[in-house]
Amino acid sequence: MAFVTSGELSRHRRYKHTLEKPFKCSFCNYCSVEASKLKRHIRSHTGERPYNCTLCTYASRDTYKLKRHMVTHSGEKPFECQICKARFTQAGTLKFHMLHKHEENVPKYQCPHCNTSVARKGDLRIHLRNLHSYIEVPLKCSYCENVFHERYAFRQHKKTHTNEKRFRCDVCSYACKQQRHMVIHKRTHTGEKPFVCISCSKRFRQKQLMMVHFKKYHDSSFQPRVYKCPKCDKGYSRWVS
Repeated sequence: MAFVTSGELSRHRRYKHTLEKPFKCSFCNYCSVEASKLKRHIRSHTGERPYNCTLCTYASRDTYKLKRHMVTHSGEKPFECQICKARFTQAGTLKFHMLHKHEENVPKYQCPHCNTSVARKGDLRIHLRNLHSYIEVPLKCSYCENVFHERYAFRQHKKTHTNEKRFRCDVCSYACKQQRHMVIHKRTHTGEKPFVCISCSKRFRQKQLMMVHFKKYHDSSFQPRVYKCPKCDKGYSRWVS
């Protein structure tokens, strides 16, 4: 295949060959092939709707949805049913009409990997790409190191580790889900106390214990700086000397 611009070539390679998604959301685990899609996705976190309808109060996150909305004002119905000639303003409405009014005439495309069936060949391609696409770089489970070439199988496998405590202490029977908890626990065996009070130089295994000590013995008005997660609004504190 050949392309007019280098950008189109890079996008093609990511979609069809490398499956690379270099644009990552800072709020969640979403990754995108294109920067424009990431920018549109971030608006789902910020609530920003920069595209406004000039005829009503409707506002959209992207131009496509605004364009689709404007059809409701113009009365245009560009999507026609090929069986009964009924017309619709949106492609989704036409698809719903086909599935419920002309179900016997709608071709069914069955997924070869699962029980999913879709009405359009394009929908099947999207389904296969998102759930069953074979990828060149295999996905490796961080819990048991099993390797998967299908995203769907990988996602299903990860669910088996939901409540598993994979980090186990090599000295005692303690086990936990997160590595940072294991790091803190091991200090009970090694005696390590990396956190030092800035006033009396007393040492602690955990930062939280140090802050409690500082507030109790040195400065009762001390308040740690609190940072909030933009996704779940959960707060966490940081020691500032």
